[in-house]
Amino acid sequence: MIVKYKYGFEFNGFLYGWKDKKLFRLPIQKGKRFYSLKEIKSIKVGNKNGYNVGRVKKTIDQLKEITIFINYEHQQIKDSECPF
Repeated sequence: MIVKYKYGFEFNGFLYGWKDKKLFRLPIQKGKRFYSLKEIKSIKVGNKNGYNVGRVKKTIDQLKEITIFINYEHQQIKDSECPF
C-alpha cells in the first residue's frame, strides 16, 4: 500500500507531512539512525493548538506559513500473510 503525502515541510533536517488533517514525521535516515513514520500529537501552544516539531512548539498558523508541496510517497506493508 502506498500512502501519498502532498503537502508538508522540512524542519531541523526532518521531513513532515500532512495527511487527513494530521501531522506525521516521515521516515528518514540520519547518520546511522533510522527514524520511522510517526504521528505527531496536537498540543496547546499558548491559547492556540499546535504541534511539538523537533522539540520546538509551533502553532498551526506558524506551520501553515512553512508548508509547501512535497509529493512524498511512503510504502506500507499491510497484508494478511505478514506477521506484522
